[in-house]
Amino acid sequence: MNLTMQLIKALAALSGKPIRMSSVAAPDDDPDSIVIAPDPAAKISPSRNSRSYKGLAYADHSPKLRMDILTPQGPGPHPLVLYLPGGGFVSARRMMAAKQRRYVADAEFVVASIDYRTTSVGATYRDGLIDVATALQFLRGHASEYGVDPDRVAVWGESAGGYMASMAATEPDNKISAAVDFFGASNLTEVAAGFDAPTVAAYTGPKSAIPAYILGPGRAAADHPEEMREADPANRVTAQTPPFLILHGDDDRIIAPAQTARLHQALRAAGVDSTRYVLKGGGHGELSDTPQMWSSAEIMDRVVEFLRAQTSR
Repeated sequence: MNLTMQLIKALAALSGKPIRMSSVAAPDDDPDSIVIAPDPAAKISPSRNSRSYKGLAYADHSPKLRMDILTPQGPGPHPLVLYLPGGGFVSARRMMAAKQRRYVADAEFVVASIDYRTTSVGATYRDGLIDVATALQFLRGHASEYGVDPDRVAVWGESAGGYMASMAATEPDNKISAAVDFFGASNLTEVAAGFDAPTVAAYTGPKSAIPAYILGPGRAAADHPEEMREADPANRVTAQTPPFLILHGDDDRIIAPAQTARLHQALRAAGVDSTRYVLKGGGHGELSDTPQMWSSAEIMDRVVEFLRAQTSR
């Protein structure tokens, strides 16, 4: 576990909303997913050729929020990828996945990464989605400055960021061309289904960040089923939803794999192009015993290939 993820776990614990890992894995039996076994030793080797802009204020409504941008050296405009970090809805630190973001920038994408509001400042997912929309507006408004093609825009996130990417992609006003979801949640009332009893209790109890981020503090998910349903990206899918690439580890002990399977099936049912890979032996990104899988050449090349296909002119 790297230092950033250790910090996220520490911040979550200090906030009273700790990130818990189940002692058992939850089953995944989706019939329309592809099982792969990436070689963690086959690592990506990103260059440092992209231009880097760090700490840009992008939201007048919340001046502390910042954005980092990587732009390719070649002439633009380039398709844009907006990266949304995870952090258990407690933290969202834009510096995450630095190596992977540089790798995508090397493939001739502008890659932006943002802080967005979480429970640490009393925010809900609606606030976070406003931040995402504001970031997209900022980037489109400064398209010539950063070499962005405003009509070719993708979102990519992991864990809580995967959930936010899915929610942002199912918002038509964002005009998203493609979405990449690494082990994000969907039906947050059942996010721990299949895990051990203490983990289920921790995810649904009063100290969990999940109901707080969806409903606000002091409100229980069981008392507000309609609001929880509205916060499920699978329930927001339409025929106009953009294509998705979804990846989940079969040994994820934090977000049950059935969560992304639910979204995948909703996309397919609506006629939306969706590909879901299940990583054999894969855990929850950096919060696992197999973090190298998620930055392996096989995984990141699949991401780049998907983004190229969906954002080509």
